[in-house]
Amino acid sequence: MHRHHSTNAPPSLSSDPNTRRLLSLRNIGIFAHVDAGKTTLTERMLALSGIVRKAGSVDTGDTVTDYLPAERERGITIQSAAVGFDWVVPASTNNGGGEEKKVEINLIDTPGHVDFSVEVHRSVAVLDGAVLVLDAVAGVQAQTETVWRSMRNTNINESTIMMNSSKKSAHGSHGHEPLPAIMYVNKMDRDGADLRYAMDTVRRKLVGSNPVAVQLPLYRAENSSAAAGDDGLQDIQAGVLHDSAPHGDLVGVLDFVNMRALIYPPNAEGLSMEDAVPTVVNLMNPKVFGDENNRQVIVAACDARRDLIAALADVDEVTGDTYLLAMEDEPREGNGIFGSCPILSTITTSDIQSAIRRATLDRSIMPTMCGAALRGLGVEPVLDGVAEWLPCPLDRLPPRLTFLGKDKQSQKQKDALDTEETISLGHPLNPSTVAYVFKVVHMKGRGGSGDGRVAFARVYSGTLKARDTIRVISPGFTTQTDDAKKKQKHPIERIGGMLELSGGRFDNLLDGMCHSGDVCALVGLKSVVTGDTLLLPSAAETDESKKKAKGKKDSKNNTDSHWKQYLDGVHLAGLMSPDPVLTLRIEASSSSEQAKLSTALNLLSVEDPSLVVEETPTVTHISGLGELHMEICLDRLRREFGLEVRVGKPAVAYRESVVIEDDGGVETGLVEYDRTVGGVRLHGAVRLRMTPSVCPDSKQPSNLQCLPPQEPIVKISPATRAYFNLDPNADASQESELKYPPALRALLSGARGSLKRGRLGPYPLANLTCHILEVDSELSSAETLPGAMRAAAANAVTTLLESLAKDDRMVILEPKMNVEISVPTSRVGDVLSDLTVRRGTVDDVAMGDEGGGGHIKSMVRAEVPLVEILGYANSLRSLTGGEGAFSAEYKGHAPREGV
Repeated sequence: MHRHHSTNAPPSLSSDPNTRRLLSLRNIGIFAHVDAGKTTLTERMLALSGIVRKAGSVDTGDTVTDYLPAERERGITIQSAAVGFDWVVPASTNNGGGEEKKVEINLIDTPGHVDFSVEVHRSVAVLDGAVLVLDAVAGVQAQTETVWRSMRNTNINESTIMMNSSKKSAHGSHGHEPLPAIMYVNKMDRDGADLRYAMDTVRRKLVGSNPVAVQLPLYRAENSSAAAGDDGLQDIQAGVLHDSAPHGDLVGVLDFVNMRALIYPPNAEGLSMEDAVPTVVNLMNPKVFGDENNRQVIVAACDARRDLIAALADVDEVTGDTYLLAMEDEPREGNGIFGSCPILSTITTSDIQSAIRRATLDRSIMPTMCGAALRGLGVEPVLDGVAEWLPCPLDRLPPRLTFLGKDKQSQKQKDALDTEETISLGHPLNPSTVAYVFKVVHMKGRGGSGDGRVAFARVYSGTLKARDTIRVISPGFTTQTDDAKKKQKHPIERIGGMLELSGGRFDNLLDGMCHSGDVCALVGLKSVVTGDTLLLPSAAETDESKKKAKGKKDSKNNTDSHWKQYLDGVHLAGLMSPDPVLTLRIEASSSSEQAKLSTALNLLSVEDPSLVVEETPTVTHISGLGELHMEICLDRLRREFGLEVRVGKPAVAYRESVVIEDDGGVETGLVEYDRTVGGVRLHGAVRLRMTPSVCPDSKQPSNLQCLPPQEPIVKISPATRAYFNLDPNADASQESELKYPPALRALLSGARGSLKRGRLGPYPLANLTCHILEVDSELSSAETLPGAMRAAAANAVTTLLESLAKDDRMVILEPKMNVEISVPTSRVGDVLSDLTVRRGTVDDVAMGDEGGGGHIKSMVRAEVPLVEILGYANSLRSLTGGEGAFSAEYKGHAPREGV
């Protein structure tokens, strides 16, 4: 069970205005596979909340959150977009009754395409809860699994430098807790939609999800000519989870938590918000219950409610105790609407709402709703679920802070930064400001920093205001040596202003203030990048530090004395980006345009950490996560910067590795290097061994199956340490290499440099650990030239790799993609034949109606090398007459076969 701060807050804080504000705040994200309906659901939410007069459409390109020209043209989300709005839960559905409840929602709409997965990663890092959107026909798709792993495995926010920290927070090695989630099964009005099938795919493919239905779809019988009567349920049937789904037109949803039916007007997508309000039918009304025409809906609601209570009893201790007592004490026959099921009258709506919230916050269940976002059907209950069941900032543990340095020093820092014993730095009630920059964009005329830089930040504790002077801590900076830190200080910047969160329409924030728990857009920060931590002490702490420093004449020194406790690397985890898998060579159209191209690529790489730019005097390479990623980058260069560039053919990011059958690895003898260069003799001998790297996922040596491929690691043995007069038993991971003797640093450099190029092609090696076992030289270690050691190490690595290549023990690793192809059933054979030619391995084929409640198209799932599906969209259109669609997800590097 997880501890939630709202239930453990001091009683004296229960009436505090800041606490009440935090309790009504929701930071949520919308996650799904591409084209599942995330942006459509977001638009409908904004229309219902009054942010826009009419919901936009991805087809017409007038949505709030998809504001880039490329997004509107392609109908997909490329950049995550934040928007804030208020929502009021009616009194009738607020925890089973009582007063209406108002919440403030900060919503982030994320991309569904794998090429923009970094947008998902950095959004997860600052959210408190999630809404997972699922296609009711397709069920769980490739990117659904990817975003689910991001939601649950939050160490994607953890940089490698955190491995050096010995301090662990209450949530272990993660930067923060995994996200609680609710699920919305969209497109229930399509042919082949099946809530039961969709939930089954979630149970099978999303580990730990445990979807529990809280709604059922309502259908009007086919060929029915009856209009909705006073009760609104004439000729309407409810979908069920145990038998085949009824057929007909989707007209609403059955909310069996609150025992009500929501019936929507036909053609709701073309109506105004006022005209699209659903008719609410109270199933507890005696008139509704007594009408024989409503019997199927009533029975379905009671059965589903009973199943929900049983599911909650399995995961919630309070509900479980009540459930067991009711089953033992109550008679078999009950009275009233619940008839033969007295357990339903014993556990009230209020009890069920509270149990759903507890189980959701503990991630024991994922409440599942359904509807059709394009028609606005079932969106209001999703907003109610966000308000009732997803966490506020007080329900979450504070983010993990890293305190680098010696253990005693780190503990002193932590103690100094905690204002109270129970309220740590980063907790929403702590007065000192800690904020995390999770996204940076550039907008001309908006950023106030010359290049228009706007930084999106989550304020975890304290308050940020316009004109505040903040300290910026970059996680990568803390990896420098002590000497380097003394020469360079953490930058201090002043916030120029703040912008409202409204998708692509950025207006100035009038009060210019962002409180703890909020997400804000900051302007005027010139050097801030994604992953930086912003720090600002509270006024009370600053005053106290000045009192302690009383007698000093320079007030600036007094303030700096307070900042000292922040200067030694107190920060949140930085953001790690996936390794690129595709590279393009680009050239400016003229030499005069080259400087503009360099500036533009620098801005784009700041915005998108997954875009890697390598420039030389003669050529420029850009690397990213896929074809679409590269297309969007080139499109932005043309649209936003007016640059037309020449583009070479895509190059796939290959790697090389060694086939090692024995965990003991492969070992050389003492390889001697003896050369005279410019009258100076270079002599050295090196013995080394290569072993497989340990994969982070499997924790087992597997140098051919690591996902993603790991950079080679060079380690030195105790004997090598002793040769250079170092303590043989010391832990190398706790040492700075800059303190090594020059000859040892050169030895490591030579080995690493030689591992950057294999023997089968110009590809770097991966998934290997090179152990330098022994070093010798005819010169004494004190006189050994660094050049000799560098050359000797490179020679030993090259000699070993050449011998392995002659024995056919070296392989090329190529990126593999998991591909999902939606194709007309009549064209499945053509697609399968084409995949075979492309060296693909077919994993599964779901034909026609099988298992999916009447799918119109078949679904082919396969594993295909990335190089074989470059330009596949055009080929698929030709094969399927324009009716096929596919999505691809990077799986990892594996040995190249069949070439």
